[in-house]
Amino acid sequence: MSMSESTAAQDWRAIACLAPTGERLLCYGGSSAQVRAAYAGAWGEVIRDEDRPTVKAISLQRWAGLAWAGQWEHQTYLAVPATRGGKSTPPEATPEVVSTS
Repeated sequence: MSMSESTAAQDWRAIACLAPTGERLLCYGGSSAQVRAAYAGAWGEVIRDEDRPTVKAISLQRWAGLAWAGQWEHQTYLAVPATRGGKSTPPEATPEVVSTS
Protein backbone atom coordinates (compact mmCIF):
# COMPACT_ATOMS: atom_id res chain seq x y z
CA MET A 1 0.00 0.00 0.00
CA SER A 2 1.40 3.38 -0.97
CA MET A 3 1.28 6.45 1.24
CA SER A 4 -1.32 8.00 -1.08
CA GLU A 5 -3.87 5.30 -0.23
CA SER A 6 -6.20 5.51 2.75
CA THR A 7 -4.98 3.61 5.80
CA ALA A 8 -8.15 4.15 7.83
CA ALA A 9 -9.63 1.00 9.36
CA GLN A 10 -13.22 2.16 8.76
CA ASP A 11 -13.41 2.81 5.02
CA TRP A 12 -17.10 1.97 4.45
CA ARG A 13 -20.37 3.32 5.89
CA ALA A 14 -24.15 3.15 5.46
CA ILE A 15 -26.05 6.45 5.55
CA ALA A 16 -29.85 6.74 5.79
CA CYS A 17 -31.02 9.62 3.56
CA LEU A 18 -34.08 11.36 5.07
CA ALA A 19 -36.58 13.57 3.25
CA PRO A 20 -36.81 16.44 2.80
CA THR A 21 -33.23 16.85 4.04
CA GLY A 22 -30.95 15.16 6.49
CA GLU A 23 -29.09 11.93 7.01
CA ARG A 24 -28.23 9.48 9.77
CA LEU A 25 -25.15 7.29 10.08
CA LEU A 26 -26.32 3.69 10.45
CA CYS A 27 -22.96 1.94 10.73
CA TYR A 28 -19.39 1.85 9.48
CA GLY A 29 -16.78 -0.84 8.97
CA GLY A 30 -13.61 -1.97 7.30
CA SER A 31 -15.34 -3.61 4.31
CA SER A 32 -18.55 -3.32 2.35
CA ALA A 33 -19.45 -6.84 3.50
CA GLN A 34 -19.21 -5.79 7.16
CA VAL A 35 -21.45 -2.78 6.57
CA ARG A 36 -23.97 -4.77 4.51
CA ALA A 37 -24.18 -7.33 7.35
CA ALA A 38 -24.65 -4.71 10.07
CA TYR A 39 -26.82 -1.92 8.64
CA ALA A 40 -30.21 -3.66 8.96
CA GLY A 41 -29.55 -4.39 12.64
CA ALA A 42 -28.46 -0.79 13.22
CA TRP A 43 -31.69 0.40 11.57
CA GLY A 44 -33.77 -0.51 14.65
CA GLU A 45 -31.35 1.21 17.02
CA VAL A 46 -30.59 4.40 15.08
CA ILE A 47 -33.76 5.34 13.20
CA ARG A 48 -36.68 6.41 15.38
CA ASP A 49 -40.16 5.08 14.59
CA GLU A 50 -41.38 8.54 13.55
CA ASP A 51 -38.40 9.01 11.20
CA ARG A 52 -38.77 5.68 9.35
CA PRO A 53 -41.32 6.94 6.79
CA THR A 54 -38.94 9.78 5.83
CA VAL A 55 -36.04 7.46 4.93
CA LYS A 56 -35.91 7.54 1.14
CA ALA A 57 -32.68 5.60 0.57
CA ILE A 58 -29.68 4.02 2.26
CA SER A 59 -26.38 4.90 0.64
CA LEU A 60 -23.38 2.58 0.89
CA GLN A 61 -20.34 4.86 0.78
CA ARG A 62 -16.60 4.34 0.58
CA TRP A 63 -13.87 6.69 1.78
CA ALA A 64 -11.73 7.93 -1.11
CA GLY A 65 -8.40 9.61 -0.50
CA LEU A 66 -5.95 9.94 2.30
CA ALA A 67 -7.02 9.24 5.86
CA TRP A 68 -6.69 12.96 6.65
CA ALA A 69 -7.81 14.37 3.29
CA GLY A 70 -10.54 12.70 1.31
CA GLN A 71 -14.27 12.35 0.93
CA TRP A 72 -17.08 9.82 1.11
CA GLU A 73 -18.21 8.54 -2.29
CA HIS A 74 -21.55 6.86 -2.95
CA GLN A 75 -21.15 3.29 -4.26
CA THR A 76 -24.66 1.79 -4.32
CA TYR A 77 -28.04 1.85 -2.60
CA LEU A 78 -28.99 -0.75 -0.01
CA ALA A 79 -32.52 -2.01 0.63
CA VAL A 80 -34.44 0.04 3.19
CA PRO A 81 -35.50 -2.28 6.04
CA ALA A 82 -39.28 -2.55 6.34
CA THR A 83 -39.51 -3.11 10.09
CA ARG A 84 -37.85 -2.12 13.35
CA GLY A 85 -36.11 -5.49 13.52
CA GLY A 86 -34.39 -4.92 10.20
CA LYS A 87 -36.41 -7.10 7.79
CA SER A 88 -35.56 -5.70 4.37
CA THR A 89 -37.74 -4.91 1.41
CA PRO A 90 -36.90 -6.86 -1.75
CA PRO A 91 -33.61 -5.61 -3.30
CA GLU A 92 -35.33 -4.91 -6.62
CA ALA A 93 -37.41 -2.26 -4.84
CA THR A 94 -34.36 -0.01 -4.45
CA PRO A 95 -32.23 1.35 -7.29
CA GLU A 96 -28.67 0.17 -7.85
CA VAL A 97 -26.40 3.08 -8.71
CA VAL A 98 -22.64 3.04 -8.97
CA SER A 99 -20.63 6.21 -8.68
CA THR A 100 -18.48 7.07 -11.68
CA SER A 101 -16.52 9.77 -9.87
